[in-house]
Amino acid sequence: MTTEIGKKSTSPLRVAVIGVGSMGQNHARIYFHSDNAQLIAISDNYAPNAEKMGKKYNIPHYTNYQEMIEKEQIDAISIAVPTSLHKEVALYCLTQKKHILLEKPIASTQPEAQEIIACAKQNKVLLMIGHIERFNTAITALKERLAKNDLGEIYKINIERVGPFPTRITDVGVIIDLSVHDIDIINYLIESEPAQIYAQTQQKLHPTHEDAVTSLITYKNGIHATLNINYLSPTKIRQLQIFGKKGMFHVNYLDQELFFYQNNSFTSDNWESVTEGEMKKIIVQKKEPLQQEIEHFLTCIQENKSPLVTGEAALNSLRIANNLLKSAKENKIINL
Repeated sequence: MTTEIGKKSTSPLRVAVIGVGSMGQNHARIYFHSDNAQLIAISDNYAPNAEKMGKKYNIPHYTNYQEMIEKEQIDAISIAVPTSLHKEVALYCLTQKKHILLEKPIASTQPEAQEIIACAKQNKVLLMIGHIERFNTAITALKERLAKNDLGEIYKINIERVGPFPTRITDVGVIIDLSVHDIDIINYLIESEPAQIYAQTQQKLHPTHEDAVTSLITYKNGIHATLNINYLSPTKIRQLQIFGKKGMFHVNYLDQELFFYQNNSFTSDNWESVTEGEMKKIIVQKKEPLQQEIEHFLTCIQENKSPLVTGEAALNSLRIANNLLKSAKENKIINL
């Protein structure tokens, strides 16, 4: 039986995965090896995928997720289906009182996201959204150092997230698919809301949506964030720089590395100049972000805790992403 929010459970959770394409297969792998979970079933509407994963883990496999939920005693479910199906699948699982880890973005539209959030609350089950970069140990280390004021007053963030064109992503463009990662991380790091948004997009390879975006977001606390995100690079780059009066932190997401570049001219809150100082590599213990995310999801269920990435946080990221789309479409600054 599913443990409702408000009740604690320490026994391994019976989990299933809906959608075992590229990302869903990784969810299944991690659940299978977790001490806090028992992977009991998978579902995918593409029969060869379902059969392959069922045989791999010697568990029942289905092409109809509703049939799987009806027949199996499931506590929690990872949903890794195309974004266009998030609302349908999530609402069904929630009404069946299953805790869900829903891959980002939360939904295709804000009203759909609001329905999902409301349904989780109504059925008293946990909803967590898979914004995986929150669980990158370099970001965790950066967040800790910002909390200790190691950077001083922050004024600028630069983000680059580029790579080859993913032919499997057909239902959304690069803004909804990728920029939500970085929007969520900015929100998490600086804890402020946007005041102005401006974006320009390109469509070179994607058949129906944008595959490149360059944007500037100005936050209410005065911080500027620039995002360079595309599907058009022959090599994958995932990096963030955050600038403050004391220097700059640089994050390499792919290698889980964090560096600090000191402003040698900063002394005792005196910011009269910027000169090159010492570069320090921060020691970060590398861990698989998806494993960290899933273990956090399981712990939140067992200990009745709110997840690090709530439905409301994911809705906020989606709202900002949609304003990027609006800005690009209307070719104007969006004031919020």
